[in-house]
Amino acid sequence: MSKTVREIAELYTSYFQGKGHTIVPSSSLIPKGDPTLLFTTAGMVQFKPLFTGAVELPYTRAASVQKCVRTTDLEVVGKTERHCTFFEMLGNFSFGDYFKKEAIEYALDFSLNHLHIPKEKIWVTIYLDDDEAKKIWMEAGIPEERIVRLGKKDNFWGPAGDSGACGPCSELYLDRGPEKGGPTCGNNPNCKPGCDCDRYLEYWNLVFNQFNQTVSGELLPLKQTGIDTGSGLERVAMLLQEVDSVYDTDELKSIIDKIETLSGFTYDESTKQSFRVITDHSRSVFFSLGDGIYPDRTGRGYVIRRLIRRASLFARKLGIYEPFLYKLVGTLRDLYSVRYPELKDKAKDIESILKKEEELFLHTLEVGLEELESLLGQLKENNQAVVTGKEGFRLYSTYGFPREMTKELVEDRGFGFDDEGFEAELEKDRDLSRASWKGKKIQYLTGLSASPELKTEFLGYTETKSQAKVLYLFVDGKSVTEANQGTDVVVVLDKTPFYAEGGGQVGDWGYLKKEGFQFQVQDTQKENETFLHLGMILKGKISVGETINAEIDTTRRQNLANHHSGTHLLNGALRRILGTHVAQKGSVVSSDYLRFDFSHPKALSEEEIISIEKDVNEAVNANIPVKTEVLDINAAKQSGALSMFDEKYGNLVRVISMGDKSKEFCGGTHVSNTKEIGYFAIIKEGSPGAGNRRVEAICGDSVIEYFLTEFQTLAAKVETHNLSAKETFGDLKEFGITTVVPAPEDLQSLFANEGNAAVERLRKLRESLETELEEKSASLFKAKKKKEQLSFQMNPELVDGLLKKAHSFSKGKVVTEVFSGVDAKSLKDLADSLKAKEPEILCLFGTSEGETSTLVFMCNKVLNERGIHCGDLLKETLVMLDGKGGGRPDMAQGGGKRPESLGDALEFALELSKKKLG
Repeated sequence: MSKTVREIAELYTSYFQGKGHTIVPSSSLIPKGDPTLLFTTAGMVQFKPLFTGAVELPYTRAASVQKCVRTTDLEVVGKTERHCTFFEMLGNFSFGDYFKKEAIEYALDFSLNHLHIPKEKIWVTIYLDDDEAKKIWMEAGIPEERIVRLGKKDNFWGPAGDSGACGPCSELYLDRGPEKGGPTCGNNPNCKPGCDCDRYLEYWNLVFNQFNQTVSGELLPLKQTGIDTGSGLERVAMLLQEVDSVYDTDELKSIIDKIETLSGFTYDESTKQSFRVITDHSRSVFFSLGDGIYPDRTGRGYVIRRLIRRASLFARKLGIYEPFLYKLVGTLRDLYSVRYPELKDKAKDIESILKKEEELFLHTLEVGLEELESLLGQLKENNQAVVTGKEGFRLYSTYGFPREMTKELVEDRGFGFDDEGFEAELEKDRDLSRASWKGKKIQYLTGLSASPELKTEFLGYTETKSQAKVLYLFVDGKSVTEANQGTDVVVVLDKTPFYAEGGGQVGDWGYLKKEGFQFQVQDTQKENETFLHLGMILKGKISVGETINAEIDTTRRQNLANHHSGTHLLNGALRRILGTHVAQKGSVVSSDYLRFDFSHPKALSEEEIISIEKDVNEAVNANIPVKTEVLDINAAKQSGALSMFDEKYGNLVRVISMGDKSKEFCGGTHVSNTKEIGYFAIIKEGSPGAGNRRVEAICGDSVIEYFLTEFQTLAAKVETHNLSAKETFGDLKEFGITTVVPAPEDLQSLFANEGNAAVERLRKLRESLETELEEKSASLFKAKKKKEQLSFQMNPELVDGLLKKAHSFSKGKVVTEVFSGVDAKSLKDLADSLKAKEPEILCLFGTSEGETSTLVFMCNKVLNERGIHCGDLLKETLVMLDGKGGGRPDMAQGGGKRPESLGDALEFALELSKKKLG
């Protein structure tokens, strides 16, 4: 049954090619046309447009071996047998072609006759109500007793990202034998797939795509059903090679062998975490650099930088204090250039970039670690348990410590980390970082600074599609004369309807087409007057000199126009309501939202936000025609049009007017009438820096979706609150929420009947709901705590149970117990109950809540006469908790930290008591 990783991959593609599938090369780790994903995380990512029917199908069956990066479980990589950030996924796909029957038959045939997995070891799971899948599996030869029904959490997959194809699924499992079940399931006849033990391991997931999930979570039927399967190559190899870890499979083991040679350490139980982290992270970084994802301060580059630095930290545990990862590039090249031949030529560049990045980090690492140790020492001295966001950001900006790395380091030492504070500090730095990244991105993609003489004619103010001639093509930064299917390309046209990012508005998406050819435009940028269409060839090939049809995504363009015109109305409303001191400091206009930065000395009040929202919505409702003029710059200024203070303009400027509500210099795209904007709502207000404020808002149907989501979330909170109240107090209705949460159909009706006036009403309703939830939750919490304390204090079973557990000595008894979330008064009441039943007893109680711990020691005077002094005993014990406290001979109380040490502290107090009472 044993096969190498390479053999498994080749078997897979060969098998599905024989079944009529087009073998599609792995796409880049940068997902194209999907802003909801940071990396390519599954084989189906590159096929998302094909599942939804958004593009013309170049084929109806496909198979691939896809490189993937996922960092959701980064902190456990190295600690477990199977977690990786980089992996390869085998996948076969159908787009409106075959469905469940063929997908199941292919998977079983390949498992039995090509991987040679014994049939009696294969189990399958199906979605709860998928009787069709069950019938097909039984007809294929899997007995009913080895078919398990599981719920949505396990057997409903997708989408990849916030939207896309999804549906119920069926998974194949390998029974590895009862010995893998461990002490819990080793002899358990009811153990089956879905259990948390290691006996049954899933190795193939068959997704039956039937729905398209929108960004708001709505499930719509797909135009065509489809099949999306995924099988982790490393996991299949682990099963076939009969090893316990993916790190023991042939390819990963060869990387580990290289690390052993370079480090002088042996891969064993004491070093395996460091070896595994370095092995995994080196692969992720190698493939990411190969796809042009370079270390940076934001986005994907930030993740790669974090992986490099995390691997460097683990290398230190192997005694490696110099650049090290780059030395693995040769091994990685030899391993993977067979499946990914492009990596062979890129290896030297990858090695160079990686070495420089390691040197950059190691240069400041020693100083940074010293600074961190000093910081933690100061916190300990001041009895502080949390590293603030400001301190964490200083480690990031000065010493290059990524947030998650600092968090991991401080939490290992028992301290907390202020994530929100760090985010606030980071926000101040983001705008400059984004601008810098954008410039580097364009330079990388074009490989040149486009000639000022080369001017693309922009048609996008009046046209959404046009014919155009291809002037230049760029692949990997180099000028080429033609490019083929599957290639990432930058296309320069002589004219275009595509708006290039500028003036805060993001670039257009869409397609370039001709017979037999389709190119997906995933971004549009501009250098000087040259428009750059960034994207991937989905079908056919393209050559310089050809004439093609350029078509923008009109739905997205309309959303951009809504948000851009909404930005102008917002600017006008701000100046009318807050004052003419308001000046624009920056903006972002996307298809999903708008962001507007402006000068203003203080935060906006709730009343001001409502007034601004109302002003904009009144302008939307007024059906104001949007007028466009091209004027001499002096004439434009004299007309009263607003402009950005630090923006550079030519002699002629474009002026956008919306009646008396707005008049601004602007080169962006807009609605023709304010009514098209539909609705306007502010969703966030904050500060990007001293003296400035930032407003985020949404327009059009996004407003309806926003309130639907908000009230669905609130409805879930109300349900949880009411259940909690009922569980605690039965039918005490005063703890229930009285404000009625509108149903989705009620919200839709409100917008339909009241239009944008619904925004103000829904905002107030949401606020009243949130206020009532907060008030009732606080009241419920107090009442619940009081009930719990009463139950705790008057519990005879607890008293009798503690008396039975008491330690008996010649001069008295001692009872010790650690509680959670119990207040000191309740512990004293409990001790009084014990002393009443047993006069010769010493009560040593501890309790914890969060990061704090409390001790309560009590006894009767009869034990004081025998040498017990609760106050002295407590002071000696609190040393173990870094705490303070004291008291009388018969009662003492104190507090400290380190709740995890409460048990040890009470054991210590027991030993001290024994010396007096033994």
